[in-house]
Formats: sequence, C-alpha cells, structure tokens
Amino acid sequence: MRICIILDRMNPNIAQAVRLLSERGVKVELIHPEKQLISLSRVRVESDLYLLKSGSDLALSLAGALHALGAATLNPYPTVAMMRNKIVVTRVLQAAGVPTPDSYLTAKADDLVPLLEAGPLIIKPYQGSRGEGIRIVRHVRELAALSSNAPIMAQRYVEPDGRDLKIFCIGARLFGVRRIWPLRTYQDKVGDPFRLSPELRQIARRCGRAFGIDLFGMDVVLSSGRPYVVDVNKSGSFMGVPDAPGLLAEHIYAACRRITRGEPLRYAADAT
Repeated sequence: MRICIILDRMNPNIAQAVRLLSERGVKVELIHPEKQLISLSRVRVESDLYLLKSGSDLALSLAGALHALGAATLNPYPTVAMMRNKIVVTRVLQAAGVPTPDSYLTAKADDLVPLLEAGPLIIKPYQGSRGEGIRIVRHVRELAALSSNAPIMAQRYVEPDGRDLKIFCIGARLFGVRRIWPLRTYQDKVGDPFRLSPELRQIARRCGRAFGIDLFGMDVVLSSGRPYVVDVNKSGSFMGVPDAPGLLAEHIYAACRRITRGEPLRYAADAT
C-alpha cells in the first residue's frame, strides 16, 4: 500500500504514525509543498490514499489537482477545502444544531458598531488557522485596525468558565483535552485529558455527521455552563490524545485497505 501525506510541518503524532505505518509495510511519502518545486504536468495519482494535513493555499491546490485526477483523500478534499472557510463552517454547524456563539458577517467594520453595545466581539480571519489573527474587540476604536479588503467574521465573545476544551475524533472514538488559550508552550498543546459529558459527545457526533468526517478536532468554550463550538479543524494535532500515533496509524491503514479493495471510504456515523 502507498500513502502520501501532504503537510506543512511534522508534529510528533504524525511522525510516530508514519513510523508505525512503515513498520506495517506501507510505503509512506511526505510532500511539503512550500519546501519544494513541483512540476504541475508531472502531478499524477501515485498513492492509494492521500492525507491532507496542511490547509495552505499551495497544499490545497495540490490536493485539488490530485482530487480532480481521481485521488482518494482523507479527509475528502472537497470537505477540507470547504472547512477552510469559517463562514461556511459556522453556518453548517448552526444548521446541524451545533451550538455556536452568535455570528455575523460583513464587509464594513462600521457595521459592527451597534453590536459592541451588547458586549465584546471576537473577530476571526475567515480563512485563518491555528488561532492566528483572532482578536477580541471591546471598543469601537479597535475596529479601525480591521482589514477593509476581506470579509469580516465576528462572533459574540463568550466569557469562558475556565480553560478551553478540545475534542478530537479518530474514527469512532472521541477524546477531550483541556487547554490554555492562546497556546504558548508545548505543554499547553498537550493539555490535560478529561472525560466527555454525554452532551459534548452528542455535539461532536453532530459535527462529524454535518461534515461527513470522522477525523477532526473541535474547539469548545464553556460559558456559564453552556458549550459553544468556536472552531472545527479538518484534522488537528491530536496532542494530548492517549496513544494518538497508534490510533491514527490504525485509522489511516484501515482507510487505505478499503481503497485498495475497491471499497469507498466510510465514516463513522456515530462516534462513541
């Protein structure tokens, strides 16, 4: 079996998962689109399965070209491309009954002035990742710093009860990790595991079904005891998940086996 991983950086879990896959006889190729010159005319489907671990423009474009040529990607390329847009992601979550903060979309920062009368807002780059560019706006004067040439996505700021919650899904399994935000150290990324409540499990199931995936990360804020989903990651680092490398390797291996047997990729309908 041949598996290709398209990535921008190597995290410890992926590095160990690659080692475990190689030990099982899988030929694993790593592509770093930002670190190499790619001849577009020579791009062809040469692996049984592609894992898209980067959301950069170049990585998505390469994955899109491979998808157009018939490549199987995990998660599916069209879904990953859609999930890069937080505007789309938020509306899909809302339609699926997943609780999110009140969210607004505009092209003019001045439109947000009346909203600030009810309290602070969080402004997010609509195509951001890893928490980059997120800011809390509490005063009208801070709106002047917002970009005027891109869509502005704003959400009502919900005061967290404590640390943020990260929920990871690998196949049919869910894991919870408490984290400090913003992340400053390696230990912050590892966080502390916690047992998911039935309510959080149900929310995670809805999220997975909404996008048709079972390999993702989800950011949740508890505010006054109520959960709000503030972001969904196409895959995630899976830092803090017990035996993440082994679980990831098994999940990727099983997906590749289905592909080589001529079966379609399947996604867990209900994570447990």
